[in-house]
Amino acid sequence: MEGYGFDPARLGPLPGARVAVVGGCGGMGRKLVAALQATGVEVAVLDLPSSLSQHAPPANVTAFELDGSDAAGVERAFAALAARWPVLDGFVNLAGFFKGFQPVKDLPVDIFDEVIAGNLRNHFLCARAALPLLHARGGGGSLVCVASTMAADVVKNYTHYGAAKAGIIGLVKGMARENAPRVRVNAVAPGLTNTAFLVGGTGREKLFEGIPEEVYAKRVPMKRMAQPQDMTGPIMFLLGPASGFVNGETLIVDGGVYVQ
Repeated sequence: MEGYGFDPARLGPLPGARVAVVGGCGGMGRKLVAALQATGVEVAVLDLPSSLSQHAPPANVTAFELDGSDAAGVERAFAALAARWPVLDGFVNLAGFFKGFQPVKDLPVDIFDEVIAGNLRNHFLCARAALPLLHARGGGGSLVCVASTMAADVVKNYTHYGAAKAGIIGLVKGMARENAPRVRVNAVAPGLTNTAFLVGGTGREKLFEGIPEEVYAKRVPMKRMAQPQDMTGPIMFLLGPASGFVNGETLIVDGGVYVQ
């Protein structure tokens, strides 16, 4: 380890670190929680009641009910988290929600508002609540938001979703400058990933039919759709000391579809 400042054989946070995960019951969340636990990290999960019921976290994971778009609900959930863990080493927000496959000219205002609330508002409210717990560490805290490649490469009829995810990236950049050097803030931007998001979202009503993997894979240089575990390594890297000088960045993980 001498000369590195971190353990070059370790990807994520150190053993015993405490990481809270919003959306930990979803496809990406379950893989991330399992990987964190497997490396000796303590995990708390915050998610919708329906998601907690559908995919209950492991028995040794502390779970809190959370609707991340509701300001009062976020305050209650994080107050309960803080009562148990007054200090966080890491925080991840995986929340993502899509509805209303329509062009802007036909999109109802209430659906636009719902998608903004389930994405951008969610990330703002949860980050605002998590930051004091990360600052309480005294330095070395890490906050990771999960955005989307559609923040930069917007597909038609997903404009409202792309706008919400672009807002998350803007939020990350601003928070990175506001909270450095004590807390780093970064984002992961997945491409299309084979999770329940493709049919409406974990714990939500099924709204769509899934996209056959072989159809999407034709567009991907890696010749397959991303799987939930493909996001685990990048998120763990951004949470851990190996990325200690990475701040305000968005790591695109889509197999090479969108190249900056």
